Amino acid sequence: MKYIIALFITLLLFTGCTATTYTKPITKGNIEDSSVVITAVDGSFKISGEFESPFQSDIHYHSMNISGNKMIKGYRKALQYDAKHVRVKVASNDEELYGVLVLDKADERGVGTGTESYKIIIPQPYIDAAKDGKISVVYEYYHLNDESYSDLSDVKKFSWILWISDEDIF
Repeated sequence: MKYIIALFITLLLFTGCTATTYTKPITKGNIEDSSVVITAVDGSFKISGEFESPFQSDIHYHSMNISGNKMIKGYRKALQYDAKHVRVKVASNDEELYGVLVLDKADERGVGTGTESYKIIIPQPYIDAAKDGKISVVYEYYHLNDESYSDLSDVKKFSWILWISDEDIF
């Protein structure tokens, strides 16, 4: 009888539990350099200049709060959560670069322009670093509103991430 009561209480407790997401879509963006064109390898989209988000990744709650060497290999995890294989055309290169693009949703507690639209900037030093099979990573992040009891001042959330290389290593 004890087991039946314990089972009933456990079921009662978990009946009201549901997974809640606290994200909102980012629907628009801008690639700062109008000569840059990002094209999905599968042909599903092509973006340049001002654009409407062609997809939304879902890496927000999947341990993408990383940096350093882990960030270089982070494209593997990002691909599991709807990141896209892309080709990136930049004016300074004759050949397109290979890449992986994340266009993530924004945390509802996020503050800053990165929660409202993507502003994709690929500085020349990052393009230069993507030579000889090396991976370069560019991204935009935002912070979380720090009005809770937890200290969130060091938490960075990515609105977009782009891994690029001159070789097809992704």
